[in-house]
Amino acid sequence: PFQNSPGLGGCGSGSGHGGAELCKDNERVSSLVSVHNANANRMMVVDLSRQRMTLETLNHLLRLASARGIRGSIKRLAWGENDPDNPVLPNRLRNRDRNRRTSSNEKSTEKPKPQMSYYLSLRVPEGSSMLNAEGGNALRKIHYEWDRIKQVSESIRRGQHHGISGSMIKDVIVVGRGVPVMALRFVYMALCKDQTATVGRKAGLNDINNRLRLGGGGIRRIKFLTSVDPVRAAGAIGDLDPSSTMVISIAMNGNEETMMATSTLKAWLLQALEKNGNGNAVIAKHMMMVTGNRKINTELKRDNVFVLPDAAKCETFSTFTAATLLPLAIVFGWQLTRQFVDGAHTMDNHFVETNPRHNLPVLLALTDIWNDSLLSSNGRIISPFAEALAAYPAFCANLEAQTCGSGSNAKRGSSLVIDGGLHHSYDKAMYSANKIFPSELMMTLDSQTSFNASSKDEDVHGAQDLLICSVFAHADELAFGSAEAGGIMSLLEPSPEPKEVACSDGNRPSALIICDRCDAFACGQLVALAEHRAVIKAWICDVDPFSKVEGSSIRGNRTELLKERLDGMFAKLSRGEELEEDEDEAEDGKSFNLSTRTILRHYANMMKDERAYPVT
Repeated sequence: PFQNSPGLGGCGSGSGHGGAELCKDNERVSSLVSVHNANANRMMVVDLSRQRMTLETLNHLLRLASARGIRGSIKRLAWGENDPDNPVLPNRLRNRDRNRRTSSNEKSTEKPKPQMSYYLSLRVPEGSSMLNAEGGNALRKIHYEWDRIKQVSESIRRGQHHGISGSMIKDVIVVGRGVPVMALRFVYMALCKDQTATVGRKAGLNDINNRLRLGGGGIRRIKFLTSVDPVRAAGAIGDLDPSSTMVISIAMNGNEETMMATSTLKAWLLQALEKNGNGNAVIAKHMMMVTGNRKINTELKRDNVFVLPDAAKCETFSTFTAATLLPLAIVFGWQLTRQFVDGAHTMDNHFVETNPRHNLPVLLALTDIWNDSLLSSNGRIISPFAEALAAYPAFCANLEAQTCGSGSNAKRGSSLVIDGGLHHSYDKAMYSANKIFPSELMMTLDSQTSFNASSKDEDVHGAQDLLICSVFAHADELAFGSAEAGGIMSLLEPSPEPKEVACSDGNRPSALIICDRCDAFACGQLVALAEHRAVIKAWICDVDPFSKVEGSSIRGNRTELLKERLDGMFAKLSRGEELEEDEDEAEDGKSFNLSTRTILRHYANMMKDERAYPVT
């Protein structure tokens, strides 16, 4: 798509536009700062003024988006499966009319369109409608699931659904991997720093009756188990009481690793609680599952299983389903979880209704395209300057890897997102590295310091002021450079005492994303912002963002082959046979790298005494 967009190549790094020079143009600076006001009290700011682009560059990028039909694609997302140009005509009738117009011996040359995931429908409030392919209301099932999540979570929080031993469910351990789990981790860590959310975590636990069941007050928690690593599993359950723990397995497509990790926790529950009842009763009280596979075999009761709605066609855009909403509702309450959904919906409205020139997700996606595909940056570094945002880079990295990192055209845009560390802990490398990576700095204006800090008010607020200044100082240092490099700081008076400092030559692009405070509403906005940004970026690069192929599934076949080979090694050892170093690994037509064979053989010999593999 870039080759057909004239003028884009004339605004690169070789055109003489440095960061300091570009920022002298106040009209340009003000034009590259966009503000989204969700309501009178909520604000989000995106500052692109330190990017290496002129207003002419931005206009070319907007024409590129127009040429790629971005407005029409956004419209289809907002309307759902029905045709936005003829919304009252169901697909079956529309297809019948199309077939009548096409002769039986005439081959259609129309390229089939990729199937969309209408993820915007997952956060549309009650009282609205979104037509499905047959003209019905696609939101009915989604809102029914909301009611189920609300009922189940409130039952647990009130102690009506208690553990097999009578203890109140206090902790949740989530088993799974992928985008929804990373989103849940970000939101949970952010809300742990929010005062209102912390009240929700404690609600009901300090009542007299509940205190008797728990043996003390306490606070609700979420733990994560994202792999089959036994050491990680032991760490996740190390300080948990099985009698007050709910295990929620996020098994979107019956992933083998997720099911194995779930089995590990199931055995943990049964070993500790089976004395209080039979195994089925323990599982019914302490385990739930969220899945996108209706055919998945599970021992859980129907009431303990949540199936993804049809609108979530792929795992990547299933954040606003029971996979995330159920654990949040159990720990923080449905009211606060609903604020998370509402925040996403306000960003959806902005995304659908706002002109691309002022549309935050579109502007950020076009900036990524400019840096990655036309300035050869190949990725970006996200650095949160607030503790509440610490897990956001990992979520974005996982999301963009799944949306922009697949397909034969992925080389046109980068899906690489690097976690720059809290408070940009890698800043020295960013100032002086030969390879320029665009930076994305994130900050909240209100960090709720009076709630999160224990120092005196003057010290806390002074530290917060210093942190805010540090964000802008870092962005300006990247853009303008330091005195030693002849940057804008050379205009200041030199220090009377020379000292060795890191030198920055400037002209390194950065973007600022600033929200007023990181509560449930803002978390919803940030998750939706990342989703829309990734979708637009993928569409422009001619990549299907709703591909169901996950990174882990790409290596799945090779993993299975290696596991078969390793099982064969253990079987030989169990029969008392030796593993020969020069054995022909291609005897069954499957060849493996020599280093792989050697290390696996060493692993098998080292672990043979701890295994009891059957002889095969």
